[in-house]
Amino acid sequence: MTVIQTKLMNAYATLVMANRMTLEEVPETEVTLKDNSTSTLRQETNVEIARRKVEILS
Repeated sequence: MTVIQTKLMNAYATLVMANRMTLEEVPETEVTLKDNSTSTLRQETNVEIARRKVEILS
């Protein structure tokens, strides 16, 4: 992901966790990951939310 896509993903994760928007409102924009696989901004936001929850609960 580009720097801008990463910042967007983090911002969306924060908004979803704060209940200011739903995950369904995060766009399905396609992104290329570091390993050259593809994903969507929504999927990566969901992964970031899960990562944050694990960090909080650990």
